[in-house]
Formats: sequence, structure tokens, C-alpha cells
Amino acid sequence: MNNGNLELPHIDRVAPSARGPRPFINEDELSRLKHELLQAEVRMAKARATMAGAEVDIKVLNSRLKALTK
Repeated sequence: MNNGNLELPHIDRVAPSARGPRPFINEDELSRLKHELLQAEVRMAKARATMAGAEVDIKVLNSRLKALTK
């Protein structure tokens, strides 16, 4: 016999009317936002690649400097 309480996920405890109707989706706006997101992801990938290249340059230059100062 189970005397414990059954815990429902929060979404199931909320009445459907409290969630509200799904708002109207503007397909043009959605496409534009997806495109902008993709562009931002590309910019971030390029920035990461630049940063990684700069880190390699710093390591190489530090090694050369240490070698020259010995």
C-alpha cells in the first residue's frame, strides 16, 4: 500500500488556462531571428579561432624569449 504523495511535475500542476494561448508566430520574424542567430554563432566561432591563434602565438613568443634570455 502506498501512503506517499505522488509528486507531479510543475507543468502538470498548472491549469491549462493559466498557461495561456500560444501567441501568433510571425514566420518572417522567426526566419530573421534564426538568420541573425546563425550569423552571431559564426562571429563567435571566428572570435574563438582568433583567440586560439593568439594564445599559440603568445606561447611560441614566450618560448623564444626564454630561449634567448638563457
